[in-house]
Amino acid sequence: MITQRVERLAGAALLVTLGVQGLSSPLAHVALMRSTPDCIEAGLMAASVGMEIHLLSAGPDCVKGSYAPAASYHVVAQAALTVSLTALVLGVLAMILTVGVGLHARQVVRQLRGWVARRLRMVAAATSAIVFQLGQPVMLPVVVRPVRIASRPSVRRGPPSCSC
Repeated sequence: MITQRVERLAGAALLVTLGVQGLSSPLAHVALMRSTPDCIEAGLMAASVGMEIHLLSAGPDCVKGSYAPAASYHVVAQAALTVSLTALVLGVLAMILTVGVGLHARQVVRQLRGWVARRLRMVAAATSAIVFQLGQPVMLPVVVRPVRIASRPSVRRGPPSCSC
């Protein structure tokens, strides 16, 4: 039980670390500013990978060791920002649930719900007492109309007797 909790906490801490690292990268800065720089400094390994996947290109205005961003650079920067934010949020949520704050929050919400229900019951009881005290039955006169006694049904059948 304790080893599972420690493993979950380590995984959550790793997610938070990856999220923070991704947010502090230059790609996140480019995605947030919505403007790509003219030249990007990159190491030999990053430059070769960037050139291979058409993320960087050799620009005539860039000095040696820096490269011009390709058209897809901004899209990749936005994707990196999205992944970093997702990792950070999921890591924080996993850490909160692992530490047990979720259970404490559930207990607080349950207590708050009970308190509100008690307060609303008291208000409802007071309101119903006032309403039911005011409402007394009132006797209204009912007009009774006399029922017309129709003639015998045999008289009403057939053509009228005076039409012959």
